Amino acid sequence: MIKTVYFRVAVILTAVVFFFSSCALLDAFLSNRTPPPSRNSNYPPPSSNYVVLMDYGLMVMTKDIGRSTMSGGRDMCAQLRLGGFSDWRLPAQGELAVLYNERHKIGGFETVNNTRYWSSTPSSLHGGGGFYVYIDFSNGSMGNHLDMSNQQPLTVRCVRNISPSR
Repeated sequence: MIKTVYFRVAVILTAVVFFFSSCALLDAFLSNRTPPPSRNSNYPPPSSNYVVLMDYGLMVMTKDIGRSTMSGGRDMCAQLRLGGFSDWRLPAQGELAVLYNERHKIGGFETVNNTRYWSSTPSSLHGGGGFYVYIDFSNGSMGNHLDMSNQQPLTVRCVRNISPSR
């Protein structure tokens, strides 16, 4: 008889524990709420001057910094102090493609004809030689442009790395 009582109590306690832990798990999986990120020196505070793309580990300015040669744009990004950070830079070719794909989320991009944005990636077609990859934000096409002061300047948008969420 005592064994039966202990068995019933154990079954009831197990069921209660299982029920409450299931509720907590369901709440965690079904809600769209995520815990707030931990505040550290790498996580940026909210601002209208930049957008955080956590899935890509990037922080992106919401406005262009100007038009320039690639080397001039690289210098403008290196001198930028925004959001308490000083490690801004030109995006690499793959990062610039992410910016193009996420342009509606980021905002502020020029999308008229021939609105080309610099990347920091040297052109492989020209063996470097002062040519760098760009993306035309009016249509998503990529090309190569020579980094010289007498060439048409391209648009500059700076990025910086943050810790990705995954």
